[in-house]
Amino acid sequence: MNGNPSGEGAEAPASRLAAPSPEAVGVLLIRVCIYAFMCLAISRTWVDPDLWGHVRFGGDIVAHGLTPTDPYSFASDIPWTNHEWLAEVLFYLAYAGAGGAGLVAFKALLLVPGALLIARTIRTTGAPALIRDFLLFAAVAGMWPRTYVLRPQVFSVVLFVALLWAMRSAETGRPHRLAIVPIVFAAWVNLHGGWIVGCGVFMLWIAVTLSRRDVRTSPRLLVITGALTLAATLANPYGWELWKFLAATVRPERPNIDDWRPLFQSGMGFIVPWSICAVLAAVAFVKRRPQIPWSHTFIVAGLGLASIRVSRLDVFFSISVIMLLAPQIAAAAGAPSVERARLWTKGAIAAAVLVAATWSLVFFVVRQQFTCVLLNVPWMPERDAAAFITTNHLSGRLLTWFNWGQYAIWHFNPDLKVSLDGRRETVYSDAYVRDHLRLYFDPESETAFLERLNADYAWLPAELPLSVDLDRRGWSRIYSSRASVVFARSARAVAPTPAVQGPACFPGP
Repeated sequence: MNGNPSGEGAEAPASRLAAPSPEAVGVLLIRVCIYAFMCLAISRTWVDPDLWGHVRFGGDIVAHGLTPTDPYSFASDIPWTNHEWLAEVLFYLAYAGAGGAGLVAFKALLLVPGALLIARTIRTTGAPALIRDFLLFAAVAGMWPRTYVLRPQVFSVVLFVALLWAMRSAETGRPHRLAIVPIVFAAWVNLHGGWIVGCGVFMLWIAVTLSRRDVRTSPRLLVITGALTLAATLANPYGWELWKFLAATVRPERPNIDDWRPLFQSGMGFIVPWSICAVLAAVAFVKRRPQIPWSHTFIVAGLGLASIRVSRLDVFFSISVIMLLAPQIAAAAGAPSVERARLWTKGAIAAAVLVAATWSLVFFVVRQQFTCVLLNVPWMPERDAAAFITTNHLSGRLLTWFNWGQYAIWHFNPDLKVSLDGRRETVYSDAYVRDHLRLYFDPESETAFLERLNADYAWLPAELPLSVDLDRRGWSRIYSSRASVVFARSARAVAPTPAVQGPACFPGP
């Protein structure tokens, strides 16, 4: 608008708009590509080592309710505290309804609303479309390392987005949206332990906001919402005991879990998205620091430092950078808006059709990903060995490799019960887990522990030190390949098993 009182500056009908500039057409095609790529990233799903257990346990809960007794391991030595029970029920219902396609669709239905909330928050910055799309892309890239597998942490990602959206809404004159926060935590506490991070962020935001003299939200409302949020975390089957359980088990020192290790020990697929968001945060702090609320500074800086120490917090850092610092990042970019013009000329239509056709071909080539939770991951147990175990009807006690425990639960229960699986501190004591992990790599120091297990069979990676030790102890190799070995404590006749055919999709084999 040029402010002409005659109205000549008013928006003209589409037929009278100028032909699009090359920049406008370029922006259109770039946006098409960005959104297609994000859809592809969100839908592509690989299996997590615990997915077999999550789906199986969810079915058990639907059928029989929660139980403190573990029916799947012969060695569990503490009552089962299933703090992710609601996530498992939802995973089971998605799988029961539509198999692998149901799980993929369920993950997409979780992440897409989260991405839309991020996009809505970014839109309030008034930044040009291409800048907004880049920020959304950075957010999705930051989320992807923790959401390309299907696990309860997906719920924490989406609910953290909802939490920040409610906080940002209150800061911009819509405090009534804080009413969703206790509801969010009442669900979150039953879905995934990441609610601890969300609760810490929310309480920090309340404390810093209350300390400011120019606070726009009613202090009384903030205090009441904070109290209701804390009360909502007690809305779980274990009540106060869940707080005690998590206080005892959630700590930075968990070196045997990959995503609890420092960020620099993770792969480039984790470091690069974090680095992009770290650069954006640095730009905002350097160029627009006076405009950034102290609460946002503390949250972003705190999560950034914490994620360097515990890599799985990187997703919370990435989301907080985009949702809390988007106005300052956009202002620092200072990019002008593309001239408003009629985009859909013949040339633009032809270019858009070409881009759409290209992406249609890409989606056709990878179409299996929309119905398949992929098993082609390095730690995946050998499907031929699993088929061998099933064909030969092995039964009894199975000494298992940590990452294969819940796969074994799905395929071999109730004939075989496992020695260890990914539930760790929820069904096994710290001392037991420590001894079992040491058994894998230093079996000579755990001879008494091995005898106490009294396993009938063992299924282990071929190169594991324990596999070599079992050979030395006289265990019989009844199945052997370059990838894994199945041992029997005493010799027995077995039938050979043909190689497994078919797509490598959950649940296998």
